[in-house]
Amino acid sequence: MHADDPVFRMGITEPTAIDPYKAQEGEGILVCKLLFTGLLALDGDGAPAPATAVAWESDAAATTWTFTLRPDTVFSNGEPVTAHSFVRGWSRALDPAAATETAYHLAGVRSFTAADDTTLVVELSEPDTEFDLKTLQPVFSPVPECAGPALDPAFNDMPIGNGPFKMAGPWEHHRAIRLVRNDRWNLGPAPEVREVHIDVLDPVTGLDDEYARFLDGTYDYARIPPARTAEAAARDGFTEQEGAGLFYLIPFCHQGPMDSLDARRALSAAIDRQGLVDRHFHGRRTPAHSLLSPWFGKAHTPRGTDGGDWTAYDPERARAAALRAGLGPGSRVQFAYNTGAGHDAWVADLARGLEEALGWRVELLRLDARGLVDHRTSIGAAGFCRAGWACDYPTPDNVLYPLLHSSCTAPDAAGTAHGDNEGRYANPEFDALVARARGCADPAGRADAWRRAEAVAMADLALVPLWYRTDQRVYAAERITGLRIDFDGNPTLTTVKARKTTR
Repeated sequence: MHADDPVFRMGITEPTAIDPYKAQEGEGILVCKLLFTGLLALDGDGAPAPATAVAWESDAAATTWTFTLRPDTVFSNGEPVTAHSFVRGWSRALDPAAATETAYHLAGVRSFTAADDTTLVVELSEPDTEFDLKTLQPVFSPVPECAGPALDPAFNDMPIGNGPFKMAGPWEHHRAIRLVRNDRWNLGPAPEVREVHIDVLDPVTGLDDEYARFLDGTYDYARIPPARTAEAAARDGFTEQEGAGLFYLIPFCHQGPMDSLDARRALSAAIDRQGLVDRHFHGRRTPAHSLLSPWFGKAHTPRGTDGGDWTAYDPERARAAALRAGLGPGSRVQFAYNTGAGHDAWVADLARGLEEALGWRVELLRLDARGLVDHRTSIGAAGFCRAGWACDYPTPDNVLYPLLHSSCTAPDAAGTAHGDNEGRYANPEFDALVARARGCADPAGRADAWRRAEAVAMADLALVPLWYRTDQRVYAAERITGLRIDFDGNPTLTTVKARKTTR
């Protein structure tokens, strides 16, 4: 990007969707949030701030939420954004025909009505003191009257939103997405970026291709292959921040061998997290001993010393647990992961470590990204798989509820899981603690309930944490300024400016 060529260029892999009813992973959320602005936003410090809503409040029971909207915002086609626009968007996402994986964000919403053009009233079935933060997920976006039903390919590929950018043309699947500045957007200073050119890269080689095109000057920004981290960190345009997310293993708890707690304990204690971080990420990750990262402050549990921590590397302890589980040397255990995207080397290293520590025969199941999703939601999934979680909104609820609440596993008649609890974990004590945290108005009491809920899940090793999320990116510091990494791990394109040059 240059002052005389205000086009920001970058690459991603193919999103699942860019329409808010289904946008879910980082790539789709990147595009969707450039196209749509919700009720709230996050400021530079990660605190909630007004966006389309200028004010919001709940009743004392935290079951009725009222959002007051600005009267002067419009979609890129000129249609006013009203409370009815939000009702339309939420109804569209909840249409059973849409079968969207993101509908769980609306779980607990009993009704939502437009009292008038600027007043949106939401009734919840249970208390939720942090419901306002959940509206940061794109599924809560407004849509114009022309949106139609969720399964409308024309709108899916060229959605009309109320964000700082708009589509320049339909999404060219597996090729490109092109955006232009939306000059009708009035929720902040007009972006200096006039166009955003996003190439859709091969999912297997995409991370390497993205970084290579940054190095040759094609892209203004890129993610970094793990093996290139040290090299990238030496650049002027390197930026890094600790995030709220987590990288972990999903043990499939609904069938052997991981239906045994001792099997899960053996798996966890046989992983040399620090060694993997040092060998594959140049020490620039923090090994995880919990599901809630230090980003969550008082809800994060510091590492304990009472012997209950099975995330400490202890091969002897791991072998004893494996034998109790009936998984002695020679046992075959499947490990599924998505090839490409920088995972191959550390996954192979982790598998070798398990074989050396436990004598297991680890069968690597190499899949593309879509194939991994299909595998881990299927009834036949066994063993464990790799996974990563980037939070949609800044509350422990967005880690613990979708990944582990019993309502978020919901298999259909064929046994396919529909929800992010793909390991099919269920524990009534955990569910009750989630409900307690949601209903607690006192921040200290709420943090305590989240810690207790996490402690139950960690005692069960419902998930096996590996390391906390750290976002590391490079940008063309010689050409641009003002770029930050947002809560979702994406570049803040509304703040990017071309670097002024002196002649």
